[in-house]
Amino acid sequence: MKIALIGGFGTRVPLVTIGLLRFEQDLHPAELTLWDTNANRQTPIVNLCRALVDRQGSPMRVRAASSAEDAIEGADFILTSIRVGGAHARALDERIALSHGLLGQETVGPGGWAMALRSIPPILSYCRLAERLAPKAWILNFTNPVGIVLQALISAGVRRVIGICDTPREMFVSAAQQLGIEAGSAFFDYFGLNHLGFLRAILVDGVDRLPSLLSDPSKLEHIYHVPLFDPNYLQSVRLLPTEYVYFYLRGDEAAARLQSANQTRGEMIVAQEEELFRKLSASSGDPGGMIGAYDAYLAARNASYFSVETGVAVTRETLERARRELYEKAAGYERIAVDVMRAISRNQPTVFPVDVANHGSLDGFDTEDAVEVPCVIDSNGARPLAGGAIPDAVRGLIFEVKQYERLTAEAALTGSLETAARALAANPLVKTRTDSTALARQYVEAQHPWLDYLEVSSRAAS
Repeated sequence: MKIALIGGFGTRVPLVTIGLLRFEQDLHPAELTLWDTNANRQTPIVNLCRALVDRQGSPMRVRAASSAEDAIEGADFILTSIRVGGAHARALDERIALSHGLLGQETVGPGGWAMALRSIPPILSYCRLAERLAPKAWILNFTNPVGIVLQALISAGVRRVIGICDTPREMFVSAAQQLGIEAGSAFFDYFGLNHLGFLRAILVDGVDRLPSLLSDPSKLEHIYHVPLFDPNYLQSVRLLPTEYVYFYLRGDEAAARLQSANQTRGEMIVAQEEELFRKLSASSGDPGGMIGAYDAYLAARNASYFSVETGVAVTRETLERARRELYEKAAGYERIAVDVMRAISRNQPTVFPVDVANHGSLDGFDTEDAVEVPCVIDSNGARPLAGGAIPDAVRGLIFEVKQYERLTAEAALTGSLETAARALAANPLVKTRTDSTALARQYVEAQHPWLDYLEVSSRAAS
């Protein structure tokens, strides 16, 4: 089996390598081929991945491709995980938003809008290459914001693509732990959009265990990495939201904390990545040193997750816990990817949430709207289960965000700056808080040349 990873010199690539090695007997990966436009990172990432393979004693080959075509041709699975402009672009996105008093989060706010507009054109070009060079391959997209990227790809006619996010299943595992049950013994009735999803039932032997969880504040406070939601709110909506819903409910607080902090999340990641690559270079030729540097990086990044936006300090205890939990999660980024590949390649139907075209799953959405719902995954891809009506408590927000996603995807596919500005105005975190056209133009000017394709439409100009 050949697996191609586009964005192959990113910091998540070693995680994917570890995931493939864990389930090597199921997948039999012969080759992991990496392609990335950032050639400066090729040597340290390839060497680190090879060190992981050698430690396992695996025959899997890790290879840097000479071109995107070389990576994609003949692949069985194509993973796309790109970050156009790198972490520096994310940091700039956040600062631009904050200059307008807005939350600059990279997936749900203006930062997510900018990242989507930078990412969709190249991702679509890779999908077109796949249609030509690997027509039987399934494309698993991790590029954020996953929902908007998938919305655009579906609209462009790409069919063999599945959006992947670890957020829902991480919450499922956490909820199961608080209930004292195995996650595999329950069905999690989940619905929504990427980074705007809700759990409405946890069925064990036909009995919903979610009400008992919602009634116990001591258990609720341990569901998330840091405290995010008031138990009274959770009990009132009778739903368990994914962590990113925090930004819709308390976006102003998060923006205020970011404005007063010395470092945004993006700037923190820039510093963490620079330190990682310094250590990888210093450990060149020392496999143990490279793996140790990566473990330290991963622990620091995981421990600081949501810390700046919530004001929760990273303590020595937090960091030590992150170190202990390295690679132990049953729902991490690499585990979701591997589980999808296993279900498809072995044709063993498995049910868990991924991002797909709606096809009647959720009431009120178009057939080809991207949604995040439980799907049956097998050799036919991912087919969504019936989700039905969305509860009134969150219905308005979900449909508001979907309209924003549709407009952002349309702007990326048509190159219309006017539509891009309309998308910003439709974002619940922006709306009328600032001039969306001026904000859109500021992003275009700052993120040169990646957003230069956006132009004022002829209709607007006339």
